[in-house]
Amino acid sequence: MFKSNLVQTDKPSIKIYDYMKTKFILFVLIIGLTSCDISSDCGDCFTPPREFNFVFVDEDSSQDLFENGTFNVNDLAVTNLKNETTNFKIIKYQNQTVLSLNSIGWVLEPSVYTIKLSPDVSVIINVDMDKISGDCCTYFEVKEFKILNYEYSESTSTGIIKIEI
Repeated sequence: MFKSNLVQTDKPSIKIYDYMKTKFILFVLIIGLTSCDISSDCGDCFTPPREFNFVFVDEDSSQDLFENGTFNVNDLAVTNLKNETTNFKIIKYQNQTVLSLNSIGWVLEPSVYTIKLSPDVSVIINVDMDKISGDCCTYFEVKEFKILNYEYSESTSTGIIKIEI
């Protein structure tokens, strides 16, 4: 009457559900074992050292000493202890003449610089920087900063260092 088309074999039958479950587990294991470490894949992260920006003011009146004519930007010179010239920029910012030193933060050993404002007036600064690498980022940290021969303060909002002469 009614004939079955099923073929009998000696192999055990595997249910489709079990077969798919096994394939999925194998797939997850292969991907998990061969994938890269996500914690070390954080891309490039680099922060250069800060610029050191200075204004030079009269200690009594707080007037900018370049703006009032006491000093001339053409007389400016910045050197290190080896008497090598250090590059700088002059920036006009809110009626102030700002001396910007962006290269001194790259020097990683303690360094001393002389800012010659005129033949008779020089400012001596001591800078010690550190390069920090960790948590996928590299950045620079100021370990020590001092102006050795004048009083100074740093603005928390602009980072400009005001030197009183």
